[in-house]
Amino acid sequence: MKVSANLIAAILACGLMTGCGAGAAYDQAHIATLMRGADRSNEADSYSAFLVARYASLTNDPRRALEGYEAAFSSAPEEVDLAERAVFAALMAGEFEHAVRVARRVEQPAMETSTLVRLTLAVDAIHDGQAARAERLLNSGRYGPFNHAMATNLQAWLTLERAGPEAAKEQLLTQIGQDPLLDSVSLYMLGMIHLSAGEDAEALTVFETLWDKGPRLAQAAEAQARLLALRGRKLEAITLLSTFRREIGPNPSIDRLKAELVTGAPIVLPRPTLKEGAALAIYAPAAALSAQTSSDFSGVYFAMALALDPQMDVARTLWADALDQAGRRGDAISVLSQVDPASEFYATARGQMAWALRREGYSDDALEVANEALAATRDRDLMVQIGDLLTTLDRDGEAEQVFTDVIAMDTAQGAPDWRLWLARGAARERLGRWPEAEVDLRQALALSPDNAEILNHLGYNLIDRGLQLEEGMRLISRAADLEPRSGLILDSLGWAYFMLGDHARAVVHLERAVELAPGDPVINEHLGDAYWRIGRRLEARFQWRRALTLNPRPSDVTGLHAKLETGLPSTGTSLVSVIDLPGQEPSRVTSDAPGGGR
Repeated sequence: MKVSANLIAAILACGLMTGCGAGAAYDQAHIATLMRGADRSNEADSYSAFLVARYASLTNDPRRALEGYEAAFSSAPEEVDLAERAVFAALMAGEFEHAVRVARRVEQPAMETSTLVRLTLAVDAIHDGQAARAERLLNSGRYGPFNHAMATNLQAWLTLERAGPEAAKEQLLTQIGQDPLLDSVSLYMLGMIHLSAGEDAEALTVFETLWDKGPRLAQAAEAQARLLALRGRKLEAITLLSTFRREIGPNPSIDRLKAELVTGAPIVLPRPTLKEGAALAIYAPAAALSAQTSSDFSGVYFAMALALDPQMDVARTLWADALDQAGRRGDAISVLSQVDPASEFYATARGQMAWALRREGYSDDALEVANEALAATRDRDLMVQIGDLLTTLDRDGEAEQVFTDVIAMDTAQGAPDWRLWLARGAARERLGRWPEAEVDLRQALALSPDNAEILNHLGYNLIDRGLQLEEGMRLISRAADLEPRSGLILDSLGWAYFMLGDHARAVVHLERAVELAPGDPVINEHLGDAYWRIGRRLEARFQWRRALTLNPRPSDVTGLHAKLETGLPSTGTSLVSVIDLPGQEPSRVTSDAPGGGR
């Protein structure tokens, strides 16, 4: 097959390669390079493989991209960029050993221009116990800021083995002051290196500094708590772990350690080996990267970290989350299936797997996975995930029971959580058990008085049911003050005015709500109702039809069809005169960002 330069340009212009800005221009130049040569059939095969691989990478298919880039590299072995792309695709696919095989085919001095090839080979050398080779690889060539920080952290662990903690410390401190986030990772490495070397006082000082001034990393908090407890400062350690859970969120390692401290179990202080430390040097910046993007790019580094420390299940859970967000749910399920039932992250992994299955439409499989895990462990966080999963499946009766069990566990621990009271209240409200639901919602509000989500949910239900209208309007207005960018809260405010008969003002708020949350079927239905009441019948029917396309709850579908058929019934006396409306003007909400929820 003969491929002309004009055809290449036409394909590129059609957008097949678009999406990467300067990368697209680079691809054209790269293809032109591939086209130079005596063997036209080989150049066509190379071009074809590259084109397939490039398209696969743009459509998030790393395995197909790996096949294409590796084939193109075989046809043009002098093109180190093809090797780099193949290594990247292999790591994205979780195939570290394949990435190593490709990287080993790159010859010097070309290797010095390929950051990812050198990092991959350095990690492989550390895995194989070839420290000197790893150092040579890390010290050759140049890096961008992110990979430079990772390479320096890896070098610090190698230096610790070769020259001791002081030399490793000096190496780490050379890069402090370049980027706040990467500085925190370097401080974390410094603390772990002190810990590995038995310098516990120095390690504790570093971790306390990181806790006070930097991002609060779970592994650093855990190490700090263990050091505090071993120095007789157990209450401080428990307080620190409680603060982490409250401010950052649940973490199986943190929760397990807290339980051990409370029950008086012996405290062990793990000291990282070279491989474990090197895995942490890669995992920590990858975790920071994963937290700042919805891309699955961090998987490249999680694959490296797991090659060094296969027991690092926290990396698997974060990797799977990134894969799930990127739409690669089959790969996410595969990664999560590698978490052993004995792992402290097993419950978390099974909960994630259940949600991935649910989002793929396998609801029965999702419940089976979740219930299997729940039968093996009464893990609180897993129970919460299952309750939420049941809610999405409209199985509110089962969800209500799960939330009741968790509330009982929290009460026994003296640690009530407003989220569970809100979740159970919402489930009971959908089950038609409003008096019980109201008790739950008011308890949630007592636990978190300035919580816009609770204020909105309680206020909306009071207004929607025609109960305590003045209080309902006050609660919703307060929620809107706290979260002025929330489409769902503005929907509640608009619906409150609708229920009170002020349809013109309702339209103003509901139009804004639809702008902020255009995919919500309830908000679109509410706007249609408001349009109908002010005589904008054509627009009303448009909104009701749109609501039907947005996957409304089955119980709402019949009502929407009825509205399209006959419109709304005539109204009685307005409720506006029943209460004094707040003097709030619709124009006070100006932001375009979505958020919040009823």
